[in-house]
Amino acid sequence: VYSLYELNQYIKQVIALNFVDSVWISCEISQINTSRGHCYLDVVEKDEMTDQIKAKMSAVIWYRDYSFITKKLGALSEKILQDGMMVKLKVELDFHERFGMKLVVKDIDPSYTYGQLAIQREKIIERLRKEGRMDLNDGLLLPTVVQHCAVISSNTAAGYQDLLAHLENNEYGYAFECDLFPAAMQGQRTEMEVVAQLREIKASGKYQTVIITRGGGSKLDLSAFDSYNIAKEISEMDIPVITGIGHDIDLSIADMVAAISLKTPTAVANFLIDHNASFEQKLYDFSINIKLATQEKFR
Repeated sequence: VYSLYELNQYIKQVIALNFVDSVWISCEISQINTSRGHCYLDVVEKDEMTDQIKAKMSAVIWYRDYSFITKKLGALSEKILQDGMMVKLKVELDFHERFGMKLVVKDIDPSYTYGQLAIQREKIIERLRKEGRMDLNDGLLLPTVVQHCAVISSNTAAGYQDLLAHLENNEYGYAFECDLFPAAMQGQRTEMEVVAQLREIKASGKYQTVIITRGGGSKLDLSAFDSYNIAKEISEMDIPVITGIGHDIDLSIADMVAAISLKTPTAVANFLIDHNASFEQKLYDFSINIKLATQEKFR
């Protein structure tokens, strides 16, 4: 009969003999926090069909390795090391007789995270196409004159302030009423908060359009808008959605399902001003034509 300590010692020896070198693993971060310069994670693997967790383990990035990784990745480290991100980690297996098994993370491959985001994005686009959602909002037309807008953004976002400044200081003196529906514009809370605000705007029934806007950012910053739930909610809106999410190259999925997609918040403001100016020009042209027709009639 072995004691528990003896059994755990044996397990430790088996692991040490069979995992001499570090190994690369792919997994999802389910929970993460930092303390005293160390980073503690729970990592999981989920079933692709059911999304149920089929494997789970604790991991740690000790101070020295955490410092190395953050310096290597720069600003990307905060964006990759967060709940819900798919990651490729270089790990050592560590087994302690008292504290059990954990993974000691030595390095991170950021290219894997980008690749997984791209794969997930294509799956979402294909699902939206099969459900016939890609063009639903695109079929809605803006009213002839736009004045009442619901804006989903962060109240501290530079893009939101740019949008308001351009609308308020337009050269024609048009009045726009823009009500802010605040939401996180990056990170794990974005999907939940944007979906909730879209539903609230729809329920109110008092707006002519919805503007979703933020400033620029990296692909990881903007990946929150490659969300099935946000796209689904946009497709079910009964008013046109305009996006000005702030990226010049790639369209997010939110851009693809929205009625109108523009590159920046400033471009959104200019579009609305030009839209209203076009109607005013038509009215002016009509008045000139009526005046000329009347003069011709009574000549």
